[in-house]
Amino acid sequence: MATKKLTAVAIATLPQGDWHDIVLPGLILRVGKNRRSWSFRYHAGGSFHRKSLGHFPIVELGAARDAARRLIERVDSGVSPEQPVPHPRSSNVLTLGGLLDRYEKMRIQEGQKIKALPKTMRMLRRYLKPHLPLPANQFSKADLRVIRNEMVAAGTLATANRMLAALGPALRWASEEDLIDSNFVPAIRRTSEVKRERVLTKPEIKAIWRACGDLGEHDLAQNYSRLVRFLLLTAQRRDEAASLRHGHILNGTWRQMENKASRPHSIPLPALALQLVGRGEARDYVFAGRSGGKISAFSKFKRLLDEASGVSNWRLHDLRRTAASGMQDAGVRDDIVRAILNHSLPGVSAVYLRAELEQHKAEALATWAAALTRIVGPLRVTA
Repeated sequence: MATKKLTAVAIATLPQGDWHDIVLPGLILRVGKNRRSWSFRYHAGGSFHRKSLGHFPIVELGAARDAARRLIERVDSGVSPEQPVPHPRSSNVLTLGGLLDRYEKMRIQEGQKIKALPKTMRMLRRYLKPHLPLPANQFSKADLRVIRNEMVAAGTLATANRMLAALGPALRWASEEDLIDSNFVPAIRRTSEVKRERVLTKPEIKAIWRACGDLGEHDLAQNYSRLVRFLLLTAQRRDEAASLRHGHILNGTWRQMENKASRPHSIPLPALALQLVGRGEARDYVFAGRSGGKISAFSKFKRLLDEASGVSNWRLHDLRRTAASGMQDAGVRDDIVRAILNHSLPGVSAVYLRAELEQHKAEALATWAAALTRIVGPLRVTA
């Protein structure tokens, strides 16, 4: 028996015997003549136990460590790791994956607030993937805590909170339907998030705007560059602008029928924004991706833009905040800025007629476009 920091490369060359992992004490790789198998030695109920975790390479090193950590969490929470688990394909077993399928079907049938449902379910299935084949009643608070901890350790803190927020209603419904014993999501602590307040400075705005013209002649690079400039001009969200088709713009006004706020929204586009839009068929994406589809590969082009501009530690969503701040600095009233951002305006119908509000928004965006022109200098737009 030997103790060693196991690595994926070293495992294939280890001689026969039991090898204890120094990274995760208790994790053991038994190297036999014909196969290598994982087990975990733990203490519970006053004595030591050993549980099989599968065979290498079917269960790789990272997966074995993850399984051992989940076992530790279950033991610490008082859940017996030796509890018999019915076969996942048994006809009388509802798996966690099956539970999520039934929850999604229920939500679709009810038809309320389901616009973001596909994206939400993809997220849940992605992060709960190792547990989806298991019986739903065997998925524990300890399992969920391990998933949360791994996501936080990987730097996806905000996504971990979003995942918990999405899973809570699903398990609450399952509990109400007696599909599981209880909804334990509220007992899992969310991690505090630092609210992002990044507003680009004038030199940064100028550098990014100018760098948009240096990403290359390829159509995808040019479309991404136009999208970035368009976001800065209009203060709209990235995904909503990426979904913009030429037919959505009528008489110079972008009519949003689908957006994050789930309410109709109109944006009177200033002349410079219309130059960025250019011309196309009604169904064509304004900022098209490959083969005329919706633009993607945001991370790749963002890295190129960071290199070309010399500006780092910013996101496309910061352009929205920067534009809103720029409008306020230019004297635009807060309520008009909120209307442009499509934020809720209680009682706005009692203050403005629709045409009056549209006129105020058009003037505000034109004011911001003029201020932006003064920041970035002479504008050369290729649409």
